[in-house]
Amino acid sequence: MNKFLSFFKTTSPLILLLIGVGVEILSKIIETKFPTIAMGLQLLTFMLIIYALIKFFNSKFK
Repeated sequence: MNKFLSFFKTTSPLILLLIGVGVEILSKIIETKFPTIAMGLQLLTFMLIIYALIKFFNSKFK
């Protein structure tokens, strides 16, 4: 669990945004066959992108 959390703390916001876009594309592909899994992936993507944007703006204004 510590490696998982440290990954998000040390990764740059650009990489987090790219991961979020990749997961969003994956969720759109599987949306027709598995709508509940796709909805969960979209929620995960939203949280990931918001976290990356907050991290980006905090680093710019320090």
